[in-house]
Amino acid sequence: MSRIVVDTDVASYIFNWHSSAPGYVKALRGGELVLSFMTIAELRMGAISAGWGARRRALLEEFICRFEVVYADNNLCTVWGQVRANARAAGRPMSPQDAWIAATAIGLDGSLATNNRRDFEHVAGLRLFPL
Repeated sequence: MSRIVVDTDVASYIFNWHSSAPGYVKALRGGELVLSFMTIAELRMGAISAGWGARRRALLEEFICRFEVVYADNNLCTVWGQVRANARAAGRPMSPQDAWIAATAIGLDGSLATNNRRDFEHVAGLRLFPL
C-alpha cells in the first residue's frame, strides 16, 4: 500500500464535501493516507478563523483521527531545510507550511495529493499523486 500525504486543500475539500470531494475520495481509496502536522495546524486555524462552534470542530478532530499523522523529527527537519534551501536556490521560494508538507511526503517516500500542483512541481524528489 502506498503512502499518500494529503495536502491541506484536499483534506479541506473532503471534510467540507466540496464538489470535487467525491473524485478525491475515489482517487485516494486504497492508499495509506497521511496528514502532516502542518496540515492539521492549518485545518485547525481555518476552523478558528471561521468561528466554528464546538460541534463542528469536534467533527474536524474526528476527521483528522482517520489519518496517520506525522510530526517533525530530526530527519524531517533536515528534509524541510533541504526543500526550502533548494527552492530558494532555484528562485522558487516556498512558504514554510508548503515546505513542511512536501518534506513529509519526501521523508516518508510517499507521494503528495494536492490540488495546488504548481506550488510543488518544482520540488526535487517529490512525487505528486495524480488527482
